[in-house]
Amino acid sequence: MRDDRIAVIGTALRFPGADTPAAYWRDIRAGTSHVRRFTRAEFAAAGVPAAEYEQPGFGGASAPLADVDGFDAGFFGMSGREAELTDPQQRLFLECCFHALEDGGYAGGEDRYAGLDGGSVRIGVYGSSGYRLYSLHSYLANHLAAEAGSGDWMTAKQVQVGNYTDFTATRAAFRLGLTGPALTVSTACSSALVSVHLACQALRAGDADLMLVGSAALHLPQISGHVPVKGSTLSPTGTVRAFDADADGTVGGNGAAAVLLKPLERALADGDTVHAVILGSAVTNDGADKTADGRSGKGGFAAPGVAGQRDAVLGALRAADVDAASIGYVEAHGTGTLKGDPIEFAALTEAFRAHTDRTGFCALGSTKPAIGHLDSAAGLAGLIKAVEVLRHGIVPPLVNFARPNPALTVDDSPFLLPVRERAWPLAGVRRAGVHSIGMGGTNAHVILEQAPEAVPRPPAPSAAPVPAL
Repeated sequence: MRDDRIAVIGTALRFPGADTPAAYWRDIRAGTSHVRRFTRAEFAAAGVPAAEYEQPGFGGASAPLADVDGFDAGFFGMSGREAELTDPQQRLFLECCFHALEDGGYAGGEDRYAGLDGGSVRIGVYGSSGYRLYSLHSYLANHLAAEAGSGDWMTAKQVQVGNYTDFTATRAAFRLGLTGPALTVSTACSSALVSVHLACQALRAGDADLMLVGSAALHLPQISGHVPVKGSTLSPTGTVRAFDADADGTVGGNGAAAVLLKPLERALADGDTVHAVILGSAVTNDGADKTADGRSGKGGFAAPGVAGQRDAVLGALRAADVDAASIGYVEAHGTGTLKGDPIEFAALTEAFRAHTDRTGFCALGSTKPAIGHLDSAAGLAGLIKAVEVLRHGIVPPLVNFARPNPALTVDDSPFLLPVRERAWPLAGVRRAGVHSIGMGGTNAHVILEQAPEAVPRPPAPSAAPVPAL
């Protein structure tokens, strides 16, 4: 029977406070949050007019990313001018793709490795990035408006290629010499996890030997603020409290990540280091079935829905051919909004209840209280966290959680909300789910399993001794 499992053989990231998976895991275990409120002095230094930040109630919070302006243009064959005209999201995306290839042992390029047909490997790349705020609010506003009217065709073209999301994946394919499929995926906050789903399909279809999946999201300028607006999903207190009784909204974060995927059978045969295994995944849309207030009513376009999310989880479980009772951890979307969290919790509960009546056996987590909402890159932040949870056998605490949102029926549910680190003893095999929701209704769910035990490769046969004459 065909083995459809997909190995995660490379990971890379640039998150607030962490530029390696090891540093990210260290912060996760410690329950560290990099989300913080900005001071008036920071607003002033960032050029925010005093008339704005002195308004009653004005505030701002984020999880800033350091060194977003640092980039080795020459390493990627780019001129300084080209790099300057390129959205930092594209630059971060390119860096993370390279480091994921490096982590997986493929940084030398396609030509150095034998593919399934005996030729070089085909590596594809699916990517996503956030809104092009760099060109709209930074460089374009200050420099390019005059140049655009000067007839400088080359500058205009470089701005287009460097800032339009259409070129996020194809630019990486060009700079890294990748010949598999290259697509930009855009489903808002679920873009990264939808890309993982599509990349797995591409590998199973034989469209590529390996697939890179990456995403980057920057809120530029990173220091900004607003006056609270009734009905907004942004937290007025600047703190994300996923699934907590005091949850009052989400906070934007900044970061980028990439993973390298390969069919498990081939990865094991090639002796690759396998970080985790993707058993199955699914993508759905809510359609018009949006939820207005908890479980009743019809919501607007931006509202989430229970049924669509539930069906994504059930579809992933079917694709993985596993029972929900075998899932010990779910990395949830967990935005910390009063309505969004209960809707997501209800959807997860309905999906699990289709399989089991057990209670309190599966821990929930969310990255957003720690590093903010990474928008298009949020799914990869969750996926890499789940990979580390499986690898180490430790369930980390849910940051900023004290007591459950009263709209959640936690006691009778399959789930628990960890307030402290918990060991996850090995009993059978560890499995986890990763959940992602996009504004517009596109939901994604991925089922992961811990990596199989590495089997030592037999030593290469030594040459027979040449008899002396």
